[in-house]
Amino acid sequence: MPKCLIVFFALLGLASAVKFSVPLRSSGSLKEKMVREGRYSEYLMQRNSAVQQNLVDTMDEFYVADIALGTPAQHFTVSLDTGSSVIWVLDSHCDSQNCHEYTLNHTMKSAYNNETSSTFVDANKNFLFYYSQSEIYGLLGKEKVSFSGFSLSNQDFIRATVLPDVFTQQPIDGVFGLGWAPQEELKGVGNPMQALLPQLDQPMFSIWMQRNDGVGSAGAITFGGFDSVACDKNIQYLPLAEPGVWGFTAISASGSGWTGIPDKFMPQVIKATKAKYDWNYELYYVPCSTAASHPDIKLHIGGNEYHITSAEYVLDIGLGNDKCVLAIFVDTGLAPEADWILGDAFIRRYCQIYDFGNTRMGLSKFIQRD
Repeated sequence: MPKCLIVFFALLGLASAVKFSVPLRSSGSLKEKMVREGRYSEYLMQRNSAVQQNLVDTMDEFYVADIALGTPAQHFTVSLDTGSSVIWVLDSHCDSQNCHEYTLNHTMKSAYNNETSSTFVDANKNFLFYYSQSEIYGLLGKEKVSFSGFSLSNQDFIRATVLPDVFTQQPIDGVFGLGWAPQEELKGVGNPMQALLPQLDQPMFSIWMQRNDGVGSAGAITFGGFDSVACDKNIQYLPLAEPGVWGFTAISASGSGWTGIPDKFMPQVIKATKAKYDWNYELYYVPCSTAASHPDIKLHIGGNEYHITSAEYVLDIGLGNDKCVLAIFVDTGLAPEADWILGDAFIRRYCQIYDFGNTRMGLSKFIQRD
């Protein structure tokens, strides 16, 4: 009988329309790129000597998609993030270092230029907001936003002009927020999902992801329905623990490559995996040769059992010397509404269904796709 690392969740308080899918592709891991190029230690020293930057959503694997803004269309690669609720892209007048340079995957950043778009409307308002525990400063405006044959007219968005250096190194040009925070939290900025809902068959969307190593599909988001081919039809629905947040006692975070756990459980993980700490890279690691033998993280959610296998939480990011990293971080209050952050490692095992109409989330087993 396989051994399991058991973690128990308790649910809090109880977590002419159409249907269309947007394909996802994997951008790869920025941590891995920095490690392979010998730049990660230098980055950590620079980070620690300046402002502490959270690495949760900023250094890990991204599942990205393409959107277009403006008339004529300007194209951008964005992270689709259930943990945020606005659209932001780099602006052509961005003042931060590396805004217009090559990223670590050797692609040039795309930046929005309002002067070339006939559908741009200036809100004449500066905007400071937090994304992944970092401050981003920008300018608020309205624009036509298009993706997968759909468009949103006069959609609020933010042109980012000042942001941390780590964001400019990521293989993305911005973020498309799939969350639905209350308007008071958005400070009057229109939520793209609320604008999209009237055009959908059903007020919902679903996500599945898989590893593809650059071959085949990395996943898809289905707006207005549920992908019954990629996902098991047996869905467990959970009421939301907090209005406007996709989560129960755990946040569903499609923009996070790693799994965030409460500090009190980390000793359990270390003991079960016999992981050691690398002070140079500030990561826990285990021998790559043992990667398949580590116990599952076993989650009890609403009476059902869910597993995160070691194939998902033990990763080879190029540390060398038979070292594979634990793709787990300690959640130090990044999401006060929940104790856990379940990112891509969990979504690759279980499809996520986000139901606006019934203010609930659903989980179903992912079925392998070609």
